Amino acid sequence: MTPSPPRILLVHGAWAGPWVFDRLAAELSARGFAVDTVALPSIGSTADLYADAAAVTAALDAMDGPVTLIAHSYGGIPTTQAGDHPAVERVVYVAAFALDEGETLQQAVGGGIPDFWGIADGMVSMGRSREERVAMIAADLPPDVPAALAEQLADTFRPQSLTAFTSPVTKVAWRAKPTTYVLTERDELVPPAFQEHLVARSGAQVVRVDTGHTPFEDDPVWFAGVLADIVTPAEVAR
Repeated sequence: MTPSPPRILLVHGAWAGPWVFDRLAAELSARGFAVDTVALPSIGSTADLYADAAAVTAALDAMDGPVTLIAHSYGGIPTTQAGDHPAVERVVYVAAFALDEGETLQQAVGGGIPDFWGIADGMVSMGRSREERVAMIAADLPPDVPAALAEQLADTFRPQSLTAFTSPVTKVAWRAKPTTYVLTERDELVPPAFQEHLVARSGAQVVRVDTGHTPFEDDPVWFAGVLADIVTPAEVAR
């Protein structure tokens, strides 16, 4: 019998959608992985963290065989909530919020309302204006990336439920599953020092990369190799 390909489930971050992984998923598929994504329902609605976690659980329920669950940024929170699932063999956080029981995203970013949150109708936008959103994204991208990319990304981001950011974690996958944390050392959105704190607390294996917040946007070919090394170890260097 031909062995089944290693399975990966990608969980996107705040204000985005599965589309952020299109290029990464294509590269992983070319390397022989079976890749799925999940759309978090709190994007564009007032659904809470637990609805997002339920979406992750439903995706895992539908997958055959052991799964590596890979989460980016906010996606780490529903992944933490849902990741202690029988199908999951490893959790991978990519610049993600590996929170503990009782913690919320709002607490993790200081407890108040950050200056860059634009709040209306129970939802939060990244940036209080399009210009602020573009500037935040541009500051995190490599200097050689065309400026137009920040504008393109900014125009795809959608408001997200405020309650998703204020719902506390009640289950903690990193306490139950082997865990790897990909720490982005030039991150302008989730400070590297905070990521170091999450790594130390969780006891996760750490992989440090010299990128901003979205390494799969910076160089999806190279980052697919980084993830491949975590899922099926092989020497990867940049």
